[in-house]
Amino acid sequence: MAQRKSNKPMTIGFKFKPALSSMLAVLGLNLFALPVIAKVDDADLKAVYLFRFALLADWQNTGVSSEHIEYCVTDINEISLRLEAIIASKPQMARFFLLSEGGDPQVCHILFTSQSDADNNEQLRQQYPHALLVGDGVDFVKNGGMIAFVKVRNRIRPLIARANVEQSQVLLRSQLLEVSELYKAEAE
Repeated sequence: MAQRKSNKPMTIGFKFKPALSSMLAVLGLNLFALPVIAKVDDADLKAVYLFRFALLADWQNTGVSSEHIEYCVTDINEISLRLEAIIASKPQMARFFLLSEGGDPQVCHILFTSQSDADNNEQLRQQYPHALLVGDGVDFVKNGGMIAFVKVRNRIRPLIARANVEQSQVLLRSQLLEVSELYKAEAE
């Protein structure tokens, strides 16, 4: 074995500089990404859920055409604007309709409304009997809505009223049911 001829202490730091640089870069990217993660708010999450609901549901038993997924909203708000932006990036598979401005599709696969009263829900269910009717809060599903957004442990989760969904003949996939809360009607 060759012996070291220098009395200087051996430094091995230069071998670890690339590894250290890589670790610092990864740490820096993670710290940089934190503000980006913080920008994802409830409206963004709800819009993404709305878009994905169509991928986790099946209209086969309804006789409704599914060449394009028809997303309908009753009014303009943060959620509907973000949903519209998502759909605009996928024109080959989805279309967006704003019902309050005369959008009158023959079919709505996903129908989002910010109103939660029973009369409004019933009217929408009559007009679009095979649509998944989505809104906000427990009162929405109590009043005939099918899926509502609720906060559980400070996170947005879908709340599904299975009895209300069954009336539409739309089948929900198990993946959606697994990430959702299930609504249990209170005894009256």
